[in-house]
Amino acid sequence: MPAIHRASAVFCLALFGAAACAPATSGGMSSRSAVDSTALVAEARAFMEAYATDLRTGAREGVAARYDPRGAWMVGGGRKDFVPADSIRAMYLGGWRPPASFEWQDLSYEAVGPDAVVVAGRFLWGVSATDRRTFSYTALLLRQEGRLRIRLEDESGAPVRPPPAPAP
Repeated sequence: MPAIHRASAVFCLALFGAAACAPATSGGMSSRSAVDSTALVAEARAFMEAYATDLRTGAREGVAARYDPRGAWMVGGGRKDFVPADSIRAMYLGGWRPPASFEWQDLSYEAVGPDAVVVAGRFLWGVSATDRRTFSYTALLLRQEGRLRIRLEDESGAPVRPPPAPAP
């Protein structure tokens, strides 16, 4: 993971995950904690698979409902904004357009508390049938109202390469 994304993840964990994290014990992770962590990561995997399906099928209500009801931090590309839940909903129900195709790539999951998971990886967003763009992705999923929800999301596009210089 690039240093900037590690730093973002550490910042996110410090800012949002600390309240949800259980204190460490000197004996390491208990078997109950390991089982709970395994179940939480499995839940996060299912969440991300369903999220991809919602994006691919243009399920606007489903996508909007994946965000924390208190709102979410949207970061990436040099921006950091807290977006209230009603604004997220308006965005997805309004002018948002679903992708021509969508695919998660190389997602990694780390439980950072009993109700918190950091997800990091990449995705391919199909602008058209022939134009697919690569983005890096980081999210903090927190359990709210009994379900995992997105509290922080970083979607950063890969740098666009300039066209080759003309031959002299």
